[in-house]
Amino acid sequence: MPKRKYLTPEIFHDAPLHYKKTADFHFDDFAATLARVITSPVAETPLTIGINGAWGSGKTSLLLRVKHMLDKPNGEDGKGEHRFADEEEKSFRKCKTVWFDAWKYNEEDALLVALVRVILQAMKKDKLMDKLNAWLEDPNQPSYDSVAMFINAFEISFGGLGLGIKFKADPQKHQTPSKFEQHTAFFDYFNEAFERLLALWVHGKSNFAEIEETKGALVIFIDDLDRCKPDKTAQTLEAIKLFLDKSGCVFVLGADIKIVQAAVETHYKNEGITGESAKDYLEKIIQLRFNIPLIIEKAMEDFLKAQDKTKVDDVMLNRWQVLVAAAEVNPRRVKNVINDLNLQWFMAVNSGQAEGVNRDDFICWQALMRAAPAKFVGQVTRFEDKALRHSFVLDALKWQQGKQEDKETVKGFFNDYEDDDSRRLRKVLKQISFSDGFNSDVLESLIYMVAPPITLTNIGGIASGSAFGMASVTPIDSESVVIQLGTAHLGVSGHPVEVRVEGKLEQKLDDMQAKGTGMVQDVMPADWNRRVIGGIVFVYVPAGKFVMGSKDDNEFSQENERPQHTVDLAYDYWMAKFILTNEQYAQYLSKHEHSVSDWQKKKDHPVVNVSWEDAIAYCKWFNGTYQDELKEAGNLLLRLPTEAEWEKAARGAYGNDWPWGNEFDQNKCNSSESKKGDTTPVGVYSALGGDSPYGCADMVGNVWEWTHSLYKNYPYDAKDGREDESGRHSRILRGGSFNGARNHARCACRSLSLFISDNRNHSLGFRVCVYSPSVLESL
Repeated sequence: MPKRKYLTPEIFHDAPLHYKKTADFHFDDFAATLARVITSPVAETPLTIGINGAWGSGKTSLLLRVKHMLDKPNGEDGKGEHRFADEEEKSFRKCKTVWFDAWKYNEEDALLVALVRVILQAMKKDKLMDKLNAWLEDPNQPSYDSVAMFINAFEISFGGLGLGIKFKADPQKHQTPSKFEQHTAFFDYFNEAFERLLALWVHGKSNFAEIEETKGALVIFIDDLDRCKPDKTAQTLEAIKLFLDKSGCVFVLGADIKIVQAAVETHYKNEGITGESAKDYLEKIIQLRFNIPLIIEKAMEDFLKAQDKTKVDDVMLNRWQVLVAAAEVNPRRVKNVINDLNLQWFMAVNSGQAEGVNRDDFICWQALMRAAPAKFVGQVTRFEDKALRHSFVLDALKWQQGKQEDKETVKGFFNDYEDDDSRRLRKVLKQISFSDGFNSDVLESLIYMVAPPITLTNIGGIASGSAFGMASVTPIDSESVVIQLGTAHLGVSGHPVEVRVEGKLEQKLDDMQAKGTGMVQDVMPADWNRRVIGGIVFVYVPAGKFVMGSKDDNEFSQENERPQHTVDLAYDYWMAKFILTNEQYAQYLSKHEHSVSDWQKKKDHPVVNVSWEDAIAYCKWFNGTYQDELKEAGNLLLRLPTEAEWEKAARGAYGNDWPWGNEFDQNKCNSSESKKGDTTPVGVYSALGGDSPYGCADMVGNVWEWTHSLYKNYPYDAKDGREDESGRHSRILRGGSFNGARNHARCACRSLSLFISDNRNHSLGFRVCVYSPSVLESL
């Protein structure tokens, strides 16, 4: 076998910009502007400037840029590339700079001590101590003894710096200063000497008692304040406050102000400094603020196009929008994404795993995995059926890129990804595409190629006010909520309907029962994926594979739900959107006694107290009564759904734990958690996002539902006798009820009835489906 030739990836360096490199995204312009503010003799001091931005936005690079401009106002070559060498140059004040990485001193007892130590070290590096010794030797400068004593006392109290100061006076008398037990007392006591020392350094002359702000300034850069622990953040801010009465002092802070404010709130919560108080606290310290602007996509495109082809080749460049979307237009993250993709690809090439893989497909897939929340990644990687996984990915693309009709078809599968955590996922899905050769085998290789950056943690939940799949719920205030039914409720060609429900938000379900009963059913027109036969609304469930049962690691799963497996229903069918109601069942009974004594008060509630044999008899009656409508609809027949048909209609193709997704929400179904204690009108939870991906309502909670199937172990096989209508064994119940908890109100939960002939109770009803008679051949 010939020896493989290894390739070497080129990567971006992610450290803050070195001063000799050209800054990107206008940072040199920003830095020059800030430097001119700092050096302007009319800018009053003390002054604190806050540079605000998220991690990775370039705060450190900008601070370093400003510092270098102050240190080298005419540039390295004296040609003034920093825009100070002009007619105004002589009027700019001279600056001495200090760099203080606040987070590096998290373990220090007092940040003020650390800050002064850093200032003294900068003075030493700038050879101020040599000048100070020369001045001290001058017999005409006796006042500088106080400066020397300050330095001596600091070294004794807080650790030696080896500054090498010579003393005229006896230094021993300052070795045990009783007033220096508290750090702030120390600096208060030597305040005048410290100010003189700062003035000596800034002006380089011995005749200044304090900094003269029109001629000079001490500029202290404090970086990474947002990486400090809350107590150290507060200490740093307190240290700054001690300098705010000193002329000629300028602080430049680099931090995410939101994080700093949160740290202030945490540290001072006992003093009541929270919310607006914490904001006011910071505003008293920071007088001037600059928010690093978001990088526009065009600037990022220009940046990528300017890079060497060894870092960003043509294939990557063609997908620059995907890379930017995956990184959320953040300079550091864009570089990290490109570095990671390059490293992953070269690992795959050098190991031979990239053979037969389209590079563009690889880039799109890797970008998608980096943008996707953990719950999406977990969903993709947990599929055991390759074809179903492939279908899920293609449906995700259709969800964001397809025609409106296609989007409506698949949107129910992706209710979990309408939240803020999935914003980047949606953005990347809008940008990517795969080649014609992207099949289930290619997807399999992409998933397992060189350990992609995935986690199996499945996190869900939808925030109030976000899209609830089939509808949106927007709180107005503590007394009202607006529920908007989208086009999914009204058909592809319909228009949204908005219903304002007044009252406490926790009472919105009760209000809907009073105001919105039958609301969805009444306004919903016939459409390609919905039809009405005999007064029953049916929704379309397409042929194809779906995930049935539960994984072993599902905390709620029962033994009879395992193993999880893939079932291929090779036919289309139509499932009743709602459980059969008391009123609908009364039509069948005619003058006979109803199974629910107070059914006229609960016409739109599910019918209960019906046995499996009652349900079968109803189906036979319906087929005879509405045979003309069934014939017109395509020679269909009505029956109880098999448990496979029921489960697919409830959870969709991709195995949702609950109809709406993988996180339980008591506001989306009538289980014991909702504390209703009784049945609710059918369809009440549709407007709250409780419907299944295909649009079926109340698939969990409200009442248990009979299915056609006899109880048998998994895997499901329709031809093993479990769909024999003459069988006298236990029949499967599905969906849970109002008096059962969420572990039963799941799509995969299987319960069974021991007495098929007369098992009737107040939490047991049924729904029906219609199908082509040819389906009988597959059962």
